[in-house]
Amino acid sequence: MRRRLGLSQEQLARRLGVSFATVNRWESGRTQISAKSLATLAELEAGVAADEADGVDRTAAPGDSTALPVARSSFVGRERELAELAQLLLQSRLITLIGPGGVGKSRLAAQVLGRRPADDADVVFVPLEQVRSPRTLASALASRLQVHDQQSTPLIQSLQAALSAGKRKLLLLDGAERLADQVAELAGELLDAVPELRIVVTSRVVLGVPGEVCWTVPPLGCPAAAAEAADIADSDAVRLFIARASERLPDFRAADVAPGAIAELCRRLDGLPLAIELIAGWVGTLSVREILQQRAVLLDSEPAQRGQPGQPGGRRLADVLQVSYDLLTAEQQRRLAMLSVLAGPFRIADVQAILDVDAPTAIATTRALVDSSWLMVTRGGEQNVFSLLETIATFTALQLERGRDGPAARRRHALHFASVAADSELELAGADAAEWAARLEAAVPDLDLTMHWAGENGDIDLGLHVSSALWRWWLFSGRLAVGRDWLGKFLTTVGDRADEVTGRAYCAAAVLAAENGDYSEAVRQAELAMAIFGPLGLKTRMTLAATVIGSANRYLGNHEGARRGFERAMELRAEIGDRRGMSVAINNLALLELDDGNTDRAQRLFEQSLAIKREFGERRSIAVGLANLADVLIRTGQWDAVEAVLTEGAVLAAGHPQVIGTIACNQGTLAAHREDWALAAERFEVAIAASQAGGHPHDVIEAMIGLGRVHAQTGDQQAAVARLRAAQALAAEIGNPQLLAAAAAALAEITRPDAATAARPQPARPSRPENLTSRQAEVLALLAAGLSNKQIAAELYLSTATVERHLATIYRNLGLGGRVEAARFAMENGLAGQPRSRPLPGA
Repeated sequence: MRRRLGLSQEQLARRLGVSFATVNRWESGRTQISAKSLATLAELEAGVAADEADGVDRTAAPGDSTALPVARSSFVGRERELAELAQLLLQSRLITLIGPGGVGKSRLAAQVLGRRPADDADVVFVPLEQVRSPRTLASALASRLQVHDQQSTPLIQSLQAALSAGKRKLLLLDGAERLADQVAELAGELLDAVPELRIVVTSRVVLGVPGEVCWTVPPLGCPAAAAEAADIADSDAVRLFIARASERLPDFRAADVAPGAIAELCRRLDGLPLAIELIAGWVGTLSVREILQQRAVLLDSEPAQRGQPGQPGGRRLADVLQVSYDLLTAEQQRRLAMLSVLAGPFRIADVQAILDVDAPTAIATTRALVDSSWLMVTRGGEQNVFSLLETIATFTALQLERGRDGPAARRRHALHFASVAADSELELAGADAAEWAARLEAAVPDLDLTMHWAGENGDIDLGLHVSSALWRWWLFSGRLAVGRDWLGKFLTTVGDRADEVTGRAYCAAAVLAAENGDYSEAVRQAELAMAIFGPLGLKTRMTLAATVIGSANRYLGNHEGARRGFERAMELRAEIGDRRGMSVAINNLALLELDDGNTDRAQRLFEQSLAIKREFGERRSIAVGLANLADVLIRTGQWDAVEAVLTEGAVLAAGHPQVIGTIACNQGTLAAHREDWALAAERFEVAIAASQAGGHPHDVIEAMIGLGRVHAQTGDQQAAVARLRAAQALAAEIGNPQLLAAAAAALAEITRPDAATAARPQPARPSRPENLTSRQAEVLALLAAGLSNKQIAAELYLSTATVERHLATIYRNLGLGGRVEAARFAMENGLAGQPRSRPLPGA
């Protein structure tokens, strides 16, 4: 053992805590080694074996007991980290590289120190994993410095003298976590006594020394899920996998493997170098896809015989993590295991709820786990967010299964995130909506886990409670299908229940069905909700159900049913004094006025609704109001005002797919008016993509009609026809008669623009005013004959929107105040006889 370590008998004696004479007697066979010393020697041997398993030779080079460890494999990547640490070395005297086991602290430290200028300080490398007893720490350093014990001088003074003599020194204390307190004390004494000394420490825990700079070693960079092949090949994690796989199997070629498979494997291993190296050892035995599927088992298996090229020496990731786990107190171990129930990033409040402790205890526990490298920290302006790497979470979940805390921790998890979901229903409609949207985005895995837990444990009430509370989140974030699926699963179990939680679930399902294009189902579910809420006197809940009934009927073309629903909602809002809700009700009544061609009244109502929305400051709601106001401004030709409204709305719509789509569709219409066809096409494409992402088919249809018309204007007849036919098919699929008619009218206009007019009798136009086109005169004549906008559209094979636009232009060009004056003008002058986005319902 002594020769293997390159130590003298005196140096080995210091490490074992015995005298030189004792070691001499053992080696000469004069005395037998004691049981205690034999155990210490066994620990030392195990430490050396672990060092070899890391792929780093921590023993000294021949003739140089202070040399840096010699790497047995190539160093890959980390250029940014190396540059940052090199700069930090010039500024700080004590740097602690911290991170979980397997993240590559020792390799990174050795690499950055090995790249220093030749005239920099001499490095003294001290592998602390070989130091098994705190009392031998100073002796271990002395042996590396070849400092001999002197009976008349304390060892610490001899060390200080040796470090002060000759060239400046830089200590690398590697693996300090087991002896953190002793390392902290020794480092403090040496730094105080030797001004030129610098110390770099690698550790899984923070030392806590004044002046210590803690630098967290991050995992290797992994490619994003949507990364291109070139970006995948450039990532450090993939490069390391390929390098180790090639060492294991010389004829391994990355080109023969799908880049996405290697990228996914590295992501699932959290970019941990040790995990990647262990997994790469299985190349040649299994395919990359098989390794990906079996990674958890493979990481916990002995890869191959020790010493084979490219093999990590039979070390298991679980063994590395177990060493760190054993450094925690029993209570810290228990709490860490319970935190493994969290599926996504979490905050201190989540820790408090899962552990069932007070805030100070939650904070203290979190700090301890961060300082010991179990938790990763993402620092934010308002709150820090914490997470467990997937490989670490797998290990800690296993510890939870072995204990008794699992069922209680999972129940607390479900109840906590049920509370988060309940709070979000109102908060997403308030001034802090953006913050809550970010909160829920991060909590998606935990919310999903909560609903799975409710289903698996038969807690239908909890499932209904969570899934119904999240309706706004599912709507705003574009997760309509996900929300409908969860609500459907829980609603199938309710039978004839008629309590509030069931009514809320029906109402939430109705909202999502209406926006997802399933209008008849939306009406059915909203009416079920109304039937439950009415007898219970839940007027606030009734307003939402009535609004959904109005919206779904409007989409179905049933304006009478739509008006009844919207007016009922308005009555209820007034009864309960809900001013914010009144803005929604006013918005929806404005939609009906717009449908009927009453643009002046619609504009006044939209402006009134928007003014109330601004009082509450909810960005999405204001953006909806602006989008709807822009629509009526487009119909009345107020183009300068349109641009200003859309500019503001685009800023506020960020993060809300449906509103982004509506704003972009209006922007496309504005660009088309200005004959900027390239911009118009680009905006309609954005609208289609956003609406598809949000799951809003009626918005997709509107944008497709707009894009089809742009294609027709630019001479691409084939693309125009394809777009409009796709719009027509989608409108038929969701059963929206208004959009079906609009798509058919647009298709008729571009395929036979004159045939429809020639095939039917034309109204007499003996004295058409010069400031009206022939088509506008036709529209005016039919209006004077008493036809509604919808009837005029059917008569002329136009969309209702086009008729409304013609009427707005007629009113403006002739200075008329509305339909009555227009009809009178047509009679007195012998005349009797393009796309926009769909306005959004209130939010």
